[in-house]
Amino acid sequence: MDLGWRIPSFARKGATAEEARGLVAYCATVEEKGLDAIWVIDHMLVAPNVYSVAWQDPLITLAVAAGATDTIRLGTAILCAPMRHPVITAKEVASLDHLSGGGRVILGIGTGHDEKEFAAVGVSKRERGKRTDEALDLIGLLLSGDNVSYEGAFYRVEDVTLYPRPDKPIPIWIGGGSQVHMANNFDLPNMAPAVLGRISRHSGWICRSSGTDHDILKRDIHTVTTYLGKQRDMGDFTVAHAQWLHIVPSTDRDSVIREQLKVYRGVMDSKRTDEDLQRSYLFGAIDDLIERILLIKACGVQHLMFNPLVEDPEQVELFAKEIMPNI
Repeated sequence: MDLGWRIPSFARKGATAEEARGLVAYCATVEEKGLDAIWVIDHMLVAPNVYSVAWQDPLITLAVAAGATDTIRLGTAILCAPMRHPVITAKEVASLDHLSGGGRVILGIGTGHDEKEFAAVGVSKRERGKRTDEALDLIGLLLSGDNVSYEGAFYRVEDVTLYPRPDKPIPIWIGGGSQVHMANNFDLPNMAPAVLGRISRHSGWICRSSGTDHDILKRDIHTVTTYLGKQRDMGDFTVAHAQWLHIVPSTDRDSVIREQLKVYRGVMDSKRTDEDLQRSYLFGAIDDLIERILLIKACGVQHLMFNPLVEDPEQVELFAKEIMPNI
């Protein structure tokens, strides 16, 4: 199982530019510790009912990470496609690929879920699935050929040639699943056929990164792999998942969980209960974390991303020392 690290590119209220600049050295540490990928999250605004913070722009953050590292993969987990014009997305992703040395970028794409973010950019949330599919089609054409013409319901271009162009196709991993863990969630707990179809057309899938308990994770992976196994060769397909964690170097489980809940409250929406957070994410002493990670691995996850809740690089150090050798 490959291991990724979704860096803490938080845009917290009151944060300073000096504090944000600390991500440069942080990214270098992630690479030095031998992780396989650096990932970034995409939320322009605070996403109520899930998170209490926003994040730095994902592609700009990855450009900074590219300059601080040499070989580690660079991925979006996930980029909300309907909120960006696909021509601009294609240009930025191709530029990131070139400037990072080529072959390092993974484009994780999803539909987004926050009504306020859609309203802020003048896009209807009801259109998100169809916009995402059109954006994926157009991005693929722009990154692979000259004189692109495309006419969809939302995006139209005529005779467009985009440079730079990746030397190798950029892997596209689709984000999505059957359930978002959020307060007042009205999504049905099932895997929509449109999501399955979108996943099947690309090279990887990121199971809900907003927190999914073990039973939902196991069920979703079974649903996706069963469906895809009838549609395509699974040898070139990656099943990925993201999980939040905070490592506390203590064996006193009660005090560890108290400390973990405290830092979770600095990122997660206040409407979410302690029980929901513990059901959805990684909690407990180091041995507990290792046990839960191994259960996730056993479900068929091939690339697991870890999300630290604080900006302290000591979390990377603890992960590399205490957890990596045991999973």
